[in-house]
Amino acid sequence: MAKKKIKRALARPSRAPKTKKRAKLSSKGTSAAGEVSFSLDVRKEGLEPILGAAYLLMDRAYAFVAGDKAKTVTVTLRPKGARAAADLAALSRAFENELAAQKLRWAVARNNRTVREYVAENALTLAGEFAARAAAPAEPAAEQLTAEQRSEIERLIAEVETEISQMNVKKEHADPTGKSLSWEAAQETEKGGPAK
Repeated sequence: MAKKKIKRALARPSRAPKTKKRAKLSSKGTSAAGEVSFSLDVRKEGLEPILGAAYLLMDRAYAFVAGDKAKTVTVTLRPKGARAAADLAALSRAFENELAAQKLRWAVARNNRTVREYVAENALTLAGEFAARAAAPAEPAAEQLTAEQRSEIERLIAEVETEISQMNVKKEHADPTGKSLSWEAAQETEKGGPAK
């Protein structure tokens, strides 16, 4: 019996395999009015993909959407540039392609909704944890030092203060011979000006 089916299939004229139709789009008044119109079933195509496809073509054409957003919508595209038959046909194909792409994008978005919700929920949880850590009072760094570290820091501070005070004493007692003066200061001293 299987051989009979194969023979029948081979005897039939070959046809191209049936492909899934994207959408039943009806073009109206393409050549007369210089625009392309599509009558679309919203329940089948979805309102978001229709509006998205019309929006994406607004760089090439003015898009007018009219009708009942729950049942049937008419999308009219009026080209911004040339309105020849070839241009209108290209615009029509572009709209059909964009509509198919938008349908796919919205289907993926619907299917990935739980994943997006999970990611957003985890992000908010982590943000709450970071906010709680930032709000907690931080312990001062001095309490975390050991007694040896504190005494070493105090000793270093005392040394620096001693060196600073010694430098200030040297500045108060100017060099009477002028050996420690700069060249400019020494020249002024020789001319009788004040030493700096």
